[in-house]
Amino acid sequence: MLKNVTEYHIPGSLDEALSLQDRESRSYFIAGGTGLALSNSNRPVELIDLGKLHLDELHLEDESGKLEIGATTKIQQLVELDELQDFAGGYLANNLEKVGSYPIRNAGTLGGSIVRPFPWSDVVPILLSLGAKIRYFDGTHGVRDLNNLYSDDFRETLRNSIVTGIEVDLPEVGETRGRFYKFSRSEFDIASLNLGCTLTALNGKITRARMAVGARPSFARRLTEVEDFLQGQSLENDLAEEATEMAADTAGVTGDRKMSKDYRLAQVRKMTEEALTGVIGDFLEQ
Repeated sequence: MLKNVTEYHIPGSLDEALSLQDRESRSYFIAGGTGLALSNSNRPVELIDLGKLHLDELHLEDESGKLEIGATTKIQQLVELDELQDFAGGYLANNLEKVGSYPIRNAGTLGGSIVRPFPWSDVVPILLSLGAKIRYFDGTHGVRDLNNLYSDDFRETLRNSIVTGIEVDLPEVGETRGRFYKFSRSEFDIASLNLGCTLTALNGKITRARMAVGARPSFARRLTEVEDFLQGQSLENDLAEEATEMAADTAGVTGDRKMSKDYRLAQVRKMTEEALTGVIGDFLEQ
């Protein structure tokens, strides 16, 4: 936990919050505060609490499949929201329930999971596999594909921005279903590898595919080569075999103290096969 908080601000607007940020004085935006709670720093810091800015609203347009979630929305709120039980077949709500423990989900926010990401984050690959975008404010309002969030140019933008929300746009035509898997030593342990996959299908063909792998052990990323291969394919279980090898070849995994490279590759293959077989099976059973 931070040991030397010198000032605590509660701004009333985004403009005021942005004006309070001063990188020289080590100021931080907070909502749930779970990321900074892990810090053991003695250096002086200023905290800027975004809790009064009404960034916890949710809007879902059933017909268009568009979902907007405010950045300070608690993860557990999303797990419990009735509106999300049918969104993408319950993919978002059901899999966010696998994030950490109840106390962590009840304190941690969706925006905080993105702004202060850990390489083993479950939230990021879940959102990436939905093709999510982030909304941010840097004096004007902008939108950025989540897959590009950690690129060098946007890291600089983030230093002087406030993440205000998440957008998910499902295709208006077709149905979307998904699977998410994580490998960890226990239910509440951090992931040694995780993978999320969603498919949108219409008339027996895949019209959109999104797949992301995290805890590689580096930051999560989408497997765009696999997505491109799957799009346009017929819903058949033998798709999984070819996609599995493609995922292993492009996941970019390495080894660390928790898991060797070879074992991670084996898990990528296993998760990819199970995800695709499971989602395709859901469609074929309809």
